[in-house]
Amino acid sequence: MELWEVLDDKGNPTGDIMQKYDQKVFEQGFYHLGADVWIINSENKILIQKRAKEKRLEPNVWAMTGGSVILGENSKNTIVREAKEELNIDINVNDLKIITKFKTGNVWIDTYILKCDYDISKMKFQEDEVSDAKWATWSEINELVKNNQFIKNRWEFVSEFLKEEIK
Repeated sequence: MELWEVLDDKGNPTGDIMQKYDQKVFEQGFYHLGADVWIINSENKILIQKRAKEKRLEPNVWAMTGGSVILGENSKNTIVREAKEELNIDINVNDLKIITKFKTGNVWIDTYILKCDYDISKMKFQEDEVSDAKWATWSEINELVKNNQFIKNRWEFVSEFLKEEIK
Protein backbone atom coordinates (compact mmCIF):
# COMPACT_ATOMS: atom_id res chain seq x y z
CA MET A 1 0.00 0.00 0.00
CA GLU A 2 1.30 3.41 -1.00
CA LEU A 3 1.87 5.80 1.92
CA TRP A 4 1.71 9.59 1.81
CA GLU A 5 2.81 12.27 4.26
CA VAL A 6 -0.11 14.30 5.62
CA LEU A 7 0.06 18.07 5.09
CA ASP A 8 -1.88 20.89 6.73
CA ASP A 9 -3.77 23.69 5.01
CA LYS A 10 -0.52 25.65 4.49
CA GLY A 11 1.30 22.68 2.92
CA ASN A 12 3.38 21.89 6.00
CA PRO A 13 3.97 18.29 7.14
CA THR A 14 1.88 17.32 10.18
CA GLY A 15 4.05 14.35 11.13
CA ASP A 16 1.23 11.94 10.25
CA ILE A 17 1.18 9.35 7.50
CA MET A 18 -1.84 8.24 5.48
CA GLN A 19 -2.63 5.43 3.09
CA LYS A 20 -3.24 6.40 -0.54
CA TYR A 21 -6.68 8.03 -1.06
CA ASP A 22 -7.68 7.83 2.63
CA GLN A 23 -10.88 9.89 2.47
CA LYS A 24 -11.10 10.16 6.27
CA VAL A 25 -7.88 12.20 6.29
CA PHE A 26 -9.13 14.46 3.50
CA GLU A 27 -12.51 14.92 5.22
CA GLN A 28 -10.62 16.28 8.24
CA GLY A 29 -9.17 19.04 6.05
CA PHE A 30 -5.73 17.60 5.45
CA TYR A 31 -3.73 17.23 2.23
CA HIS A 32 -0.91 15.29 0.61
CA LEU A 33 1.89 16.36 -1.75
CA GLY A 34 1.87 15.90 -5.50
CA ALA A 35 4.34 16.88 -8.21
CA ASP A 36 3.86 17.83 -11.87
CA VAL A 37 6.37 18.53 -14.61
CA TRP A 38 5.68 20.46 -17.78
CA ILE A 39 8.22 19.32 -20.37
CA ILE A 40 8.85 21.93 -23.05
CA ASN A 41 10.76 21.12 -26.24
CA SER A 42 12.89 23.32 -28.50
CA GLU A 43 9.78 24.21 -30.56
CA ASN A 44 8.02 25.45 -27.38
CA LYS A 45 5.59 22.55 -27.52
CA ILE A 46 4.56 20.86 -24.29
CA LEU A 47 4.62 17.10 -23.74
CA ILE A 48 1.20 15.88 -22.65
CA GLN A 49 0.00 12.38 -21.98
CA LYS A 50 -3.44 10.85 -22.14
CA ARG A 51 -4.55 9.20 -18.92
CA ALA A 52 -5.59 5.57 -19.32
CA LYS A 53 -9.30 4.78 -19.36
CA GLU A 54 -8.78 2.63 -16.23
CA LYS A 55 -7.56 5.56 -14.10
CA ARG A 56 -9.57 6.08 -10.90
CA LEU A 57 -9.50 9.86 -11.20
CA GLU A 58 -10.12 11.68 -14.47
CA PRO A 59 -9.69 8.80 -16.90
CA ASN A 60 -9.19 9.39 -20.63
CA VAL A 61 -8.16 13.04 -20.39
CA TRP A 62 -4.88 14.71 -21.30
CA ALA A 63 -2.46 15.84 -18.59
CA MET A 64 1.14 16.69 -17.82
CA THR A 65 3.44 14.09 -16.24
CA GLY A 66 3.18 13.84 -12.48
CA GLY A 67 1.87 12.01 -9.48
CA SER A 68 1.68 11.74 -5.72
CA VAL A 69 4.81 12.00 -3.61
CA ILE A 70 5.18 8.75 -1.70
CA LEU A 71 6.68 8.52 1.77
CA GLY A 72 10.47 8.84 1.63
CA GLU A 73 10.51 10.83 -1.64
CA ASN A 74 10.70 14.52 -2.36
CA SER A 75 8.77 16.06 -5.25
CA LYS A 76 11.76 16.02 -7.62
CA ASN A 77 12.25 12.29 -7.00
CA THR A 78 8.57 11.78 -7.75
CA ILE A 79 8.92 13.45 -11.14
CA VAL A 80 11.90 11.25 -12.02
CA ARG A 81 10.04 8.10 -10.89
CA GLU A 82 6.75 8.95 -12.62
CA ALA A 83 8.43 9.86 -15.93
CA LYS A 84 10.32 6.56 -15.91
CA GLU A 85 7.31 4.46 -14.88
CA GLU A 86 4.72 6.07 -17.12
CA LEU A 87 6.69 7.03 -20.25
CA ASN A 88 10.04 5.24 -19.87
CA ILE A 89 11.97 8.51 -20.08
CA ASP A 90 14.92 9.41 -17.91
CA ILE A 91 15.01 12.80 -16.24
CA ASN A 92 18.02 14.26 -14.50
CA VAL A 93 16.76 15.65 -11.19
CA ASN A 94 19.15 18.61 -11.54
CA ASP A 95 17.43 19.72 -14.76
CA LEU A 96 14.10 20.31 -13.01
CA LYS A 97 13.18 23.92 -12.22
CA ILE A 98 10.36 24.62 -9.77
CA ILE A 99 7.96 27.31 -10.99
CA THR A 100 5.14 27.28 -8.44
CA LYS A 101 3.40 25.43 -5.63
CA PHE A 102 -0.38 25.54 -5.33
CA LYS A 103 -3.25 23.83 -3.57
CA THR A 104 -6.13 22.16 -5.41
CA GLY A 105 -8.65 19.72 -4.02
CA ASN A 106 -6.85 17.65 -1.39
CA VAL A 107 -3.33 18.06 -2.75
CA TRP A 108 -0.51 20.59 -2.66
CA ILE A 109 1.35 20.43 -5.98
CA ASP A 110 5.00 21.28 -6.58
CA THR A 111 5.16 22.26 -10.24
CA TYR A 112 8.33 22.01 -12.33
CA ILE A 113 9.39 22.68 -15.87
CA LEU A 114 11.96 20.79 -17.86
CA LYS A 115 13.27 22.00 -21.19
CA CYS A 116 14.29 19.14 -23.44
CA ASP A 117 13.38 17.13 -26.51
CA TYR A 118 12.18 13.54 -26.24
CA ASP A 119 11.35 11.22 -29.10
CA ILE A 120 7.80 10.05 -28.44
CA SER A 121 8.26 7.03 -30.70
CA LYS A 122 10.80 5.66 -28.20
CA MET A 123 8.50 6.04 -25.20
CA LYS A 124 6.92 2.97 -23.64
CA PHE A 125 3.66 3.68 -21.86
CA GLN A 126 2.64 2.12 -18.58
CA GLU A 127 -0.68 0.79 -19.90
CA ASP A 128 -2.73 1.22 -16.71
CA GLU A 129 -1.59 4.86 -16.46
CA VAL A 130 -1.05 6.26 -19.98
CA SER A 131 -2.65 5.52 -23.36
CA ASP A 132 -0.95 8.16 -25.54
CA ALA A 133 1.47 11.09 -25.55
CA LYS A 134 2.11 13.99 -27.87
CA TRP A 135 3.80 17.35 -28.20
CA ALA A 136 1.05 20.00 -28.02
CA THR A 137 1.03 23.68 -28.82
CA TRP A 138 -0.24 26.29 -26.42
CA SER A 139 -3.47 26.67 -28.42
CA GLU A 140 -4.03 22.89 -28.56
CA ILE A 141 -3.85 22.68 -24.76
CA ASN A 142 -6.17 25.68 -24.40
CA GLU A 143 -8.66 23.90 -26.66
CA LEU A 144 -8.42 20.67 -24.65
CA VAL A 145 -9.02 22.64 -21.43
CA LYS A 146 -11.99 24.46 -22.98
CA ASN A 147 -13.53 21.13 -24.05
CA ASN A 148 -12.97 19.47 -20.64
CA GLN A 149 -10.46 17.06 -22.18
CA PHE A 150 -7.55 18.14 -19.97
CA ILE A 151 -7.04 17.32 -16.28
CA LYS A 152 -8.86 19.81 -14.09
CA ASN A 153 -7.19 22.38 -11.86
CA ARG A 154 -3.76 22.43 -13.43
CA TRP A 155 -3.50 24.55 -16.59
CA GLU A 156 -5.30 27.50 -15.00
CA PHE A 157 -2.79 27.52 -12.13
CA VAL A 158 0.37 27.22 -14.21
CA SER A 159 -0.24 28.68 -17.67
CA GLU A 160 1.02 32.17 -16.74
CA PHE A 161 4.18 30.68 -15.21
CA LEU A 162 4.71 28.55 -18.33
CA LYS A 163 4.17 31.54 -20.60
CA GLU A 164 7.10 33.28 -18.86
CA GLU A 165 9.33 30.24 -19.43
CA ILE A 166 8.43 29.91 -23.11
CA LYS A 167 9.22 33.55 -23.97
